[in-house]
Amino acid sequence: MNFRPGSQSKKGLESHSIFLSREGPTLSKSLGLAGIAFLMVAMGVWVALPKHSGSPGSVAGGSTTNAPAPEAQAQPAGPPTKSVVTSDPWTRPTAKVAARNLRRVRFALLRGFGASEKLVDRLTDGDSPAVIQELKQQAQRGDAAAANILEYMAYSTCGFAGVNGEGSASQAQQLLDARALSAQDAEWIRTAIQEKNAHDKQMIAACQQALDKKEIEAWVTSSAAQGNGASRWLLSRYSSNLSSAFKEQKLMDAADAGYPEAQAFLAHGLMNGTAHLPAAIADDSAGNLLKVAADSLPNAESILAICEFKGCPGIESDIPSAVAHAREAAQKGSFDGIIQIGPQLPASQMDPDEVAAWNLARAMLSQQGCSYGELSVQWVTSATSALTWNGASDKARALAELYWQMYGAQMMADIGCTP
Repeated sequence: MNFRPGSQSKKGLESHSIFLSREGPTLSKSLGLAGIAFLMVAMGVWVALPKHSGSPGSVAGGSTTNAPAPEAQAQPAGPPTKSVVTSDPWTRPTAKVAARNLRRVRFALLRGFGASEKLVDRLTDGDSPAVIQELKQQAQRGDAAAANILEYMAYSTCGFAGVNGEGSASQAQQLLDARALSAQDAEWIRTAIQEKNAHDKQMIAACQQALDKKEIEAWVTSSAAQGNGASRWLLSRYSSNLSSAFKEQKLMDAADAGYPEAQAFLAHGLMNGTAHLPAAIADDSAGNLLKVAADSLPNAESILAICEFKGCPGIESDIPSAVAHAREAAQKGSFDGIIQIGPQLPASQMDPDEVAAWNLARAMLSQQGCSYGELSVQWVTSATSALTWNGASDKARALAELYWQMYGAQMMADIGCTP
């Protein structure tokens, strides 16, 4: 077995993750997007992905559904067909509930490779040894989705389980920082960390015992050769072939196969000059790729909104469209666009209280554990401070409550802390 916890630095792990989970905020930064306090710059927001063209079906039961195309309108966000009231957004859940939500969000990334909600729940609840064995059996029979899930687990899921764990300097600092909190909050943090440690240990053990990267890469290479977009994308990120030309070709192949993460990542590269196409078509390709990716990835839609607001290669400024896309992305849990452009718009185009309300909704989501943020004292206190800030108007708080009732369940499901 060639998985070794801690063998990759956190920086190295960050450079190898899904574009809109890891690289999306990097693109946002290159476009001038300010850092977001509650959704880690390193991770951003991931959503429940639809079944992609050229990507696998859902593994272990269940299926994915197509996301609706964004509507080009600049009207205030309306309610969904059926409003669903979720848990009290102003109250922090128990430590074990929040820790489970954080854990599930990480495993929910596997939905982008075909994992079912049932499989995500099994991994979240500690059934990783059995799940890995089942996936290996399926991959051996030629199941591309199973191979892709194993590939991502081997390089990212398992790696993160070994970062900042029990006994690490980072975790020791968190426990030290917790002493400055109230007794109740300090106990909450300790309980959540203990919960995290127990599950991480089990995940690491399962990875060490059962995952062989060479074997998995052979399966992924085979499915990539058959045109699987997700497999091509994974090879562009994790292949043992270190040739930049090879990886760039696999990235373009994945984008051609219709895999949204590859399309968004390639758009990023074309915009910042790290990917290369003939100059005559590069700008148009970048804009078109980002627009296509935005149809199914809320973070891409947020970035599209920013581009439409200020203009980007291949994307002309279009304020009404920018506002519409920013609102739609926020309804799905991606707030970067609306937080970036909202304060720069006149009140006639977006009420400042609406921007403040989406900021509160973001903090509500984070407080529930529906975030890629690290389990830390800063994460807890940031959400609490935002939700108890006296500067928020009564109107902003009422709007935030309304947004949570209308979109809270959707946001929690899209990011993956609930099915």
